[in-house]
Amino acid sequence: MTEQGRLMTKLVRPLSRGQITIPIEFRKKLGINTDTLLSLALKGNKIEITPAVVREAGEEELREYTDKEISQFLKDDKIDQETARTVKRLLAERKL
Repeated sequence: MTEQGRLMTKLVRPLSRGQITIPIEFRKKLGINTDTLLSLALKGNKIEITPAVVREAGEEELREYTDKEISQFLKDDKIDQETARTVKRLLAERKL
């Protein structure tokens, strides 16, 4: 096995039915066990194997927003003065 910085490589031989064994070092590092679903992707002449992230139906993926997106959200979130006054008035009336 070669470890160059964060790159770890190891040669494995497929079995007669195409199965391969993921080296224990890789499984430990990625937290792969018998309950882990793996996603396989063919990219050019390479097979990419990654632990799959399974979400409940309807559950949205979380992600980080860019500074530009956050700025746009804040800009879009502003209301005009008249609407602000109306909201304040309605909230004040509600407290009575």
